[in-house]
Amino acid sequence: MTAVHDGYWCEVVARCPALGGEWVLGGYRAGTPRLALRWLRGQARRLSDALDPHPWRGGPFPAEALYRCDPQAPNPGRVFREWMDDLPCHERQLAALVAGRHISVTARVPDRVGGRWDAEVTYALSCRPIALAFLTGLTGPTGLTEPSRRTARIPARPRHAAA
Repeated sequence: MTAVHDGYWCEVVARCPALGGEWVLGGYRAGTPRLALRWLRGQARRLSDALDPHPWRGGPFPAEALYRCDPQAPNPGRVFREWMDDLPCHERQLAALVAGRHISVTARVPDRVGGRWDAEVTYALSCRPIALAFLTGLTGPTGLTEPSRRTARIPARPRHAAA
């Protein structure tokens, strides 16, 4: 059996186990590993700007509403910003995608849910190759290779990382 990549599936997800929920914030089918990483970097910027806005960049919040947080506090925006700047990590992840492996970047933060209680929220950027499996040399009832069955296309089972 030979695995062939038919693109790469990228997505941005927010998970809150306390609520038993998962929300897909975006998805993209990339044709190449480089396009996949480019899309993930754009989504990392989008998440970091939303979760850790900078007053001098503008955005949806007035500067007066923002305050500097403790550098030791969990900060998913900072995690995604640091990942965007880590070019050696991108090269390793690119090699992993080419080799057919799944990649991800995650950040966890406590959050106030509905203004009522605190819960852990995990934000994840991930990408996995879309694999197609091929079986070759199938034989018919006579034991001879039948021309119409030389190559049968069988979709591979999707592989997901444990949450």
